[in-house]
Amino acid sequence: MKNHFYAAPAVVILGLLLVLTADARSAETARVETPVRLAAAQGRASLGSHMSILEDRSGVMTIREASSPAMAARYLPEMSNSPSFGFNDAAYWARIKISNDFQRDEQWFIELDYPHMDIVEIYYRDKPGVFTMKKSGDLLPFTQREVRYRNFVFSIPVHAGAEQTIYLRFAGRCAKQFPLTLWSPAAFSEKIIIENFFLGIYYGIIMVMMLYNLFLFFFIRDKSYLFYVIYIASYGLVQMAYNGLAYKFLWPAYPGWHNISIPFLIGLAIFLMAVFTRSFLHLKEQARMMDRCVIGIMLIGVAVMAYSIFGDYLTAIESAMKLMVLASLVIIISAVVCMKRGFRPARFFLIAWIFFLCGLVLIALNKLHVLPVIFITEYANQIGSALEVTLLSLALADRINIINQEKNEAQLASIQAREKYRRLVEGTNDIIFSLDEKWNFLTINNAIRTQLKLDPDVLPPMNFLDLIYDETPDAEVSKKLIMEKLETFIATREPLSFKAAFKSSIIAEPKELQVKLEFINVEGKSEILGKATSEEEDVLLHYFDSETQRLYIGNYLGAAEDVTQQLTRNMLKFMPAKSVNLARIALREMIINAIEHGNLDISYNEKTRAIMDDSYFELIARRREDPRFRDRRVRIDYSIDATRALFTITDEGKGFNHARVIRSNSRTANRQMHAHGRGISMARNIFDSVKYNKKGNRVTLIKNFNPDG
Repeated sequence: MKNHFYAAPAVVILGLLLVLTADARSAETARVETPVRLAAAQGRASLGSHMSILEDRSGVMTIREASSPAMAARYLPEMSNSPSFGFNDAAYWARIKISNDFQRDEQWFIELDYPHMDIVEIYYRDKPGVFTMKKSGDLLPFTQREVRYRNFVFSIPVHAGAEQTIYLRFAGRCAKQFPLTLWSPAAFSEKIIIENFFLGIYYGIIMVMMLYNLFLFFFIRDKSYLFYVIYIASYGLVQMAYNGLAYKFLWPAYPGWHNISIPFLIGLAIFLMAVFTRSFLHLKEQARMMDRCVIGIMLIGVAVMAYSIFGDYLTAIESAMKLMVLASLVIIISAVVCMKRGFRPARFFLIAWIFFLCGLVLIALNKLHVLPVIFITEYANQIGSALEVTLLSLALADRINIINQEKNEAQLASIQAREKYRRLVEGTNDIIFSLDEKWNFLTINNAIRTQLKLDPDVLPPMNFLDLIYDETPDAEVSKKLIMEKLETFIATREPLSFKAAFKSSIIAEPKELQVKLEFINVEGKSEILGKATSEEEDVLLHYFDSETQRLYIGNYLGAAEDVTQQLTRNMLKFMPAKSVNLARIALREMIINAIEHGNLDISYNEKTRAIMDDSYFELIARRREDPRFRDRRVRIDYSIDATRALFTITDEGKGFNHARVIRSNSRTANRQMHAHGRGISMARNIFDSVKYNKKGNRVTLIKNFNPDG
């Protein structure tokens, strides 16, 4: 069920090494089984080259069968110091001869340096003809071990001047690897002391880094620190689970969980490692493609965690190992990409991972017997990962320094920019303002004092919509059309320009201004930047003589507002501005009638109910999407010269009884904002001639200019 966790990310390197060392291994001659001599062992002896191996595919062979003369010839002398047969269901017997050259009884220990063997049994004759059996394995509770140590350790007696044969049986659905060592009590005690010292340093570094960076998270509130703490905690758990310490200290009574903990914790560590990588490297901003790859790694990590609980263990552990290789490659490539794009903290991040992988390579070379068993190779994994977590912590610190430096530079630039902005904004006659998305004023310059005679200091609590003039029915319609444009602006977030009449605290009449709005981002928040300017005099108006146009518009009320402003602008050469404004309002009403009652076939009562229910614009939108009406357009023919302005508005509706409407009393309709009569009555009062065709779907309006005007 289990395999070497630390060698997994170096699978590619291991493959190359296996190829390179294949010839040397094949050149080895078969060894003859030789006994281990305690006098020559000097307190420690590796048993790999002294053992012979028997494979039991049935898994039911007993010690009597395994030690019988009939089976003796089937044992094959081992060729390596650390026998390994990979994942399988077979059982294996190991035979080792131990010779005590001392003239005293000895008590030594046999250690299996692989804490994930399902079943391990040891047999020896303490009395002639009688085998003593001791059993252990990670399928049994930790408390049942003879020596409560992270690896499997058995004490064996060796009588003075005698040679003894030891049999060991390994079974279960796990990786069959037998790194066996024979220890004297003194040497074993010394080994434990040294090991505990270095493991204490290693896990102490992990714990210190966790606490230090957790403190920084609470102080700085940068989520990368929290992700880092959780990641190294999960990685520390993986290491503890792999080397047997987690089974000893964290879950000694739960062998079932211990058996699935490795792939589960690997999946968890990879998931958290990917989360930390995304946050630290800012992959979403720095490298979108690699960000998607890392998200994929996260999802696979979750899948491995789930499968380790509900699926087959062998598949789960193999998937976890492959994922480790893939995750390591993706993370290193992500760091390289970010570094090439100028993200300085990626350098520390990349160096940290290189140290980690160097540790994996060293321990892999050690397991392949390419490098000798020395301190640096024996603890390469712990050294590499300790350097990794330390360098990652330094990378976080460097990242914060860079962020603070950039923040200070940005603040300085912001102060300078705001000073320039203040000088520019306060020196203009245009009203410059900012709004939130509910149209409340955030800031406004002093130009509003000049333009609208309003105090800028009292405006920020006010709402922009409250300044739009709506004291008359016509102005109220204009305001509703403007509000529809503003809703579209909020939805699309595209720049908007429109004309609006604004209230003034002193001037009795409203002032018309051209307004421009656009969304901007201020310190991570969306704001609306606005500019309101007085209409500049059209220099071409002085040279205007005459023009003729034909326009087609869709069934949008806002289009009626925009078109009428354009159609009436040249009338300013022949009429006062107030009269032109009245003509524009009346013309707009007639175009709206053509849209509503002509093209969209909305009746008098339907519009009245919609206005009362505050669903008028929803009614327009529904009719506009109706297949019967959506392709209809309003045609506007327009001509103007020095004597008159003529407008002909034609819709594609069924027409109406215009004579009856004209005869009706329009005053009630006018008060209630009803459409019929009001628009016609207004047009008849402003234009010199208002004539409909017989069908009632075309109206011609004529305004004669006073030759003396």
